[in-house]
Amino acid sequence: MSENNKVIISCAITGAIHTPSMSPHLPITPEEIITDSLAATEAGAAILHLHARNPEDGRPD
Repeated sequence: MSENNKVIISCAITGAIHTPSMSPHLPITPEEIITDSLAATEAGAAILHLHARNPEDGRPD
């Protein structure tokens, strides 16, 4: 890859329609979302895409 090729990494932290029954790793509380967002940026993500979650059951909110 030459210096002229740039890459932007985007990370969808919470997905769109996912629920905790689909993955035990889905962050649903604000604290979990923040932790996973910071980990994504440390791994190189430049853009974070997320959907708010109901912290009681993880449904999209």
